[in-house]
Formats: sequence, C-alpha cells, structure tokens
Amino acid sequence: MKIKVVMLSLLLAAGLTQANAQTCCKFKSDNRNEFRIGYSDGLTLSVASIWGIGLGDALTGTTRTDETSSGVLGLGYRYHMNRFRLGLDLGFASVSSKYDYASSKQKDIKETQQNLLIMPVAELVYFKKGAFELYGSAAGGVDLTRTKEKGLTEAGKKNAQTKAKTSTDFAFQVNPIAMRVGNDRIGGFVEAGLGYKGFVTAGLSLKF
Repeated sequence: MKIKVVMLSLLLAAGLTQANAQTCCKFKSDNRNEFRIGYSDGLTLSVASIWGIGLGDALTGTTRTDETSSGVLGLGYRYHMNRFRLGLDLGFASVSSKYDYASSKQKDIKETQQNLLIMPVAELVYFKKGAFELYGSAAGGVDLTRTKEKGLTEAGKKNAQTKAKTSTDFAFQVNPIAMRVGNDRIGGFVEAGLGYKGFVTAGLSLKF
C-alpha cells in the first residue's frame, strides 16, 4: 500500500512539474517575423584590425596615428519557432588610420578598412514574462574586408595603393546574456557577449 502511495505521489509530482514546465516555456506568438536594427561598440573588430596592422608595421618600421573606429551598425532578421529562433545578422563597420612611408616624419597615407559582417544566427529564449524576455544567441559567418589607401603627401600619393584590396575571414558572435523589453510589436534589446560585433549591442526590434 505504501509503495502505491509513493508511486502515485511521484506520478502526481511529475505531472505537476511537466505542467509547470509547459506553462513557463510557451512563448507562442502570432508574430513570427522580427527585424532588428542595432549598434555595437565594435571594440573587438577594431582591436583585431589595428593589431593585425601593427604586426605589419613592426616589420616595416612605420608608425600610425589617428586610429578610429565607427563601431558596428547592425541589421538582423529572426524567424520565431516557439522558444527557438533562426535568422541572419549583417554588420557594417569602418576602421581608419594614418601612417608614414619609409620613416617619413609626416603621415603620408590614410588607410581605411570597411567591414561587412554576414552571420547566420540561432537564439534560445530562457525566460519570458510579460514585457520582459531573456535569451542567448550564437552566430558564425564571414567578415568581408575592403582596404583602400589615400595619399596625403606627394610621397604618399606616389606609394599609396591605387586599387582596393578585399579579404575574407571567419567572423563570430556569442551573446550568452541578452534581454528584450517590449510588446509583440515593438521593443528594445540589449545583448552582452564577445565577437566581431564587440561586447555590447543595443537597438530596436519590430515583430509582425
């Protein structure tokens, strides 16, 4: 008799747990499509670009100044499948600097790198209640970099590369902690992680 009571209690507890899990994890919405626009600090991308340039400078003996980065302007799309989402992220960034040619005492050439990030992305919703949503994401794709030079002095104009160079590298972004606040139409989001977009991304999302 005691065994039957214990078994009945376990089955009841399992049933309640399953019911609670289904209740807490239902994120169904009529709006399955979502577009996003955001801005990222781009620190990882700018550091990687400047660090890579720095290796070449160490070999040639050139020095650089006025190193600037635009950050990453991003556009994204998500297709919602209950608590899972699949989509695509695009990112646009620019990194520029000035450097001397053959140990000149002035900066002869301005170099600009324009980056286009194309990354398929997957997301998992951890928690959703009312207007608040907690999720994480992982993305991997390519970084298309176009590098061009502009001569600033006579020596720079003679030695700057007239044709732009294009290269392709692997790009990634992992955001284990992210949140969205809003309704089923419009909201704001903040994502924190590591990758080519940087450490922090913030923006707006529109569902329909």
